[in-house]
Amino acid sequence: MTIEQANQRFELLDKRIAESNRRTSGEKINFNSDLSRVDLIDRAEKYLHWGRLRSQTLDTGNGLFADACWNMCLDIYICGLKDERVTVSAIAHSSGIPMTTAMRYINVMVDQNLIDKKPNPADNRMIFVSVSPDCMKKIEKLLASAPF
Repeated sequence: MTIEQANQRFELLDKRIAESNRRTSGEKINFNSDLSRVDLIDRAEKYLHWGRLRSQTLDTGNGLFADACWNMCLDIYICGLKDERVTVSAIAHSSGIPMTTAMRYINVMVDQNLIDKKPNPADNRMIFVSVSPDCMKKIEKLLASAPF
């Protein structure tokens, strides 16, 4: 390959990238706000399954393709839609990351008002988590724009 041919390929690649950026930045996202609770659960479970499948398929043990905070948040959201109470330890265990890391992420999400923590009135050692109302709206907006 000559330098001229390489330059032509780079120019073509630059054009493709520029076209892609124009399409995605100016694209209007349509939201389907008429989703039922069942539809929201279905979409959330698909997102969660796809994310875990992506991580299992591409991850070589370094966690580059893991999305622990999103997965924990989505898991908590799904439990809430199913009227299931979920504990901090259950979410931390299901995240598939070390417990200390999961607990740190949960505390950061609490600090950022994404999830709420409440003690179990029957057992103060147990803490329940739920997504905050604001986070719920944001997740539902994302789910409403899901391509499936």
